[in-house]
Amino acid sequence: MSIRRRRALFTALLILYTLFVFSNSLDMGPSSSSKSGAVLALVNGFFESVGLPLQLSEHFVRKAAHFAEYFGLGAMALATLRQYTARWQPHLALPLFYCLFIPLCDESIQLLVPGRSGQISDVWLDFAGALTGLAAAALLLWLWRRRAKSRQN
Repeated sequence: MSIRRRRALFTALLILYTLFVFSNSLDMGPSSSSKSGAVLALVNGFFESVGLPLQLSEHFVRKAAHFAEYFGLGAMALATLRQYTARWQPHLALPLFYCLFIPLCDESIQLLVPGRSGQISDVWLDFAGALTGLAAAALLLWLWRRRAKSRQN
């Protein structure tokens, strides 16, 4: 695949992922709660089926979803940056800004949706998830480069 096509693909995937994040925020309160409840039932049912005495709360599931959603955004943002430059470290401010700007927009959207509320604590949780995703992607890039160098020697 050509560099231009790979760049276009990763950029499109980042935009689509961002739209997915925003679409979750457009769910009205009851719909969002129903989705969280379904995940909660599934996870707690799994714990019960394997004999683990754990019971998660809906609050925990919702916060874990925030973190996981933004973990993916952070990893995707760094992967997209990497398509534009091999030396991505000097340009790390770009995905960092993006990964803070998107949760600010996301929580602002929720202020306009019936049954939802935007919270600054969720912005920080989202950003923590994005930072973790960025760090995980950076680690994978470092391991990949290290492996490639060891194969050359």
